[in-house]
Amino acid sequence: MDALKSFFMTAPVEPAVFAQSLWLIIALPLLGAFVCGVFGKKLGRANVNLIACAMVAGSFALSVLAFWCVNHAPSGGTPVAMESAFSASAIRYALGYDYGIWFAAGDFRVNLGLVVDHLSGIMLLVITGVGFLIHVYSTSYMEHDESPWRYFAYLNLFIAAMLTLVLADNLVLLFVGWEGVGLASYLLIGFWYTDAAKAWAGRKAFIANRIGDFAFLIGSFLIVLLVGAFNNQAGTSNFAPVGINPEAAQTRFREGLAMKGPLAFQGLEVMANSVPASSDKAPNALTLQTSIQAGPLAGRTFGGVLTAALLLFLLGAAGKSAQFPLYVWLPDAMAGPTPVSALIHAATMVTAGVYLFCRMSYLLVLSPTAMLVVAIIGAFTALLAALIAFAQDDIKKVLAYSTVSQLGLMFMGVGMGIFWAAVLHLVTHAFFKACLFLGAGSVMHGNGDETDIKKLGGLRHEMTWTWSTFLIATLAITGIAPFSGFFSKDALLHGVHHNHLHGFESASTLLYAVGLVIAACTAFYMTRLYVLTFEGKRSAEAKTEHAHESSGYMTVPLVILAILSVVSLAYALPLMPSRNGPQPVMENFLGPVFASAERIASRGALVTLDHSLPTMADYLIAWVVALVGGGAAAFAYLKYYPSRVGQPAPAFAREVRRFTQNKFYVDEVYTFLIIRPVKNLGVLLFKLVDTMLIDTVLVRGTAWVTARVGGALRYAQTGDAQAYAAVMALALLGGAVYAIIQVLQ
Repeated sequence: MDALKSFFMTAPVEPAVFAQSLWLIIALPLLGAFVCGVFGKKLGRANVNLIACAMVAGSFALSVLAFWCVNHAPSGGTPVAMESAFSASAIRYALGYDYGIWFAAGDFRVNLGLVVDHLSGIMLLVITGVGFLIHVYSTSYMEHDESPWRYFAYLNLFIAAMLTLVLADNLVLLFVGWEGVGLASYLLIGFWYTDAAKAWAGRKAFIANRIGDFAFLIGSFLIVLLVGAFNNQAGTSNFAPVGINPEAAQTRFREGLAMKGPLAFQGLEVMANSVPASSDKAPNALTLQTSIQAGPLAGRTFGGVLTAALLLFLLGAAGKSAQFPLYVWLPDAMAGPTPVSALIHAATMVTAGVYLFCRMSYLLVLSPTAMLVVAIIGAFTALLAALIAFAQDDIKKVLAYSTVSQLGLMFMGVGMGIFWAAVLHLVTHAFFKACLFLGAGSVMHGNGDETDIKKLGGLRHEMTWTWSTFLIATLAITGIAPFSGFFSKDALLHGVHHNHLHGFESASTLLYAVGLVIAACTAFYMTRLYVLTFEGKRSAEAKTEHAHESSGYMTVPLVILAILSVVSLAYALPLMPSRNGPQPVMENFLGPVFASAERIASRGALVTLDHSLPTMADYLIAWVVALVGGGAAAFAYLKYYPSRVGQPAPAFAREVRRFTQNKFYVDEVYTFLIIRPVKNLGVLLFKLVDTMLIDTVLVRGTAWVTARVGGALRYAQTGDAQAYAAVMALALLGGAVYAIIQVLQ
């Protein structure tokens, strides 16, 4: 056992050497996107499949090596650590490399730097591992498509952009990846652009994300101003928590700003550790209540500006991670190929918002107000999406709203400070949601592309592999023990219940109650989806008389993801020793990443973070909730509704179903309140400004005046040389007379 432990804690290459090659993790899929996009049409389908899959597989291998290096702690040696540009203390369990200055403008500077720690290491494995399985699955799913080279180029680009996002050591480079996944999603959702509805879905996703991205930019600008104000006003007493010698710590921080710029995560973490909530323990220190003295934010408090910036980041995250009010694009993203849905919903784009807040957890715990808003938005989105999923009949749309709901749970956990459980649920969700989406694709593939679950049924005996893996993933997301979703969701809800925000103590209990309702709803709609698709008899309206199982290229990834949906429960088990007793594996593993957030929370008394383990009563409650929700759906769709075939439903029930099936008319409300007014304003401005002012007055008016002046002047152009000479003579004579008069005067 000790030899095995030593093997996994000793990297095969020196971490400091490997750090210089981190760029290859991004470069491989980026190269694959270039080769497939530019030369793919000539290379042929088989070569395109090979290149695209090989590039992601290579990136996965490098990610495994990076993960191994981050955990490098040989027996008798010290764990791997990375030097910080902002403090004298090295960053443990992290490796990175700064490739030098990227761009600079005045005092503002951004370096091109990549970092891998325990958080980004987990994300690397999820992105490249699940992404590789989706690539393999796609080789069979897209075998009849006319443009596989374009599809795989976009897919590789998507992976490269997401890897850039999680490897970035500053907000600017993260934003490059942030925009990259937005672009790739637009290209993939609207992949079949000859269909107007699918092209429209891609544009909808693009526009919704641009709204969030604009908020992200404004939030970043506020952070730049905040860091500048902190640098100007903070005294040496502020740096006592980050260094033995406060003066040296302040000098090091300023050197770091000059070297890496104000948006480097290392610098933001040092600043967060240096700003106390009040002056009780540091009378001469700058606090969250201190007013900014100069600049555009003069008169505002540091805490107020930080809260505003975090709320802007929340709006940005709402776009990428499909939270209210910008969640409306994600269900329509089903217009793209099904493997794209799996990639977006499970491993890449929609997890970006959760990752962003976990990466900046040390800033979030300084603002209980921002944390509460994040938690409320997450809870509201999760409940809304779960209710909408009740009445959806499209297999992919049920799963789409399920993703929105599960992401809401993650945001709720992040907002209440249970960061490690949010990451754990992100990982387990990546496995079972990818399995569900790819399973849905397999169902469509074997049933003539049918997506209506009411026109399927009875697939259990005809698609054995798809059925068994879909069942496992359904049990996982429903929250049935011993599957991973049960433990990750329960850990998340337990933290929501026991963590407390200063000034909003009652929010914990209320959000926990909402979380239980969401869990029951999840069990209901997922059981409904499973029962209508796989159980019972074959629908008389089915497109094909019999379904057929998919090829091995599609079923093997399903099996692997189903296995991962089970074994990943190990990360939630309290197997790690700690000072406070047994600790879940994931919480222990992410301890170095969230150490600053823990330290700031315990010092500032703004957030109370609980580290207790769920009790048997907690597990029993979660188990009962899942059984009640799932049992109700099984009874309704296996017994109750089949017994009432031919009997009309009550009018009230039909109205409720219609209201829910139409997604509570949120899109229609947006159309009425936002889209139409903006469109009408645009038409008005076009008529008044463009047509009347610019076209008529400026463009045509200028042409009219020029034409009239030219028309008048052309009569003076006779072409008679004698007339021109006479005019010149008269002009000279007039000039001479004028000169004589001036002399005589």
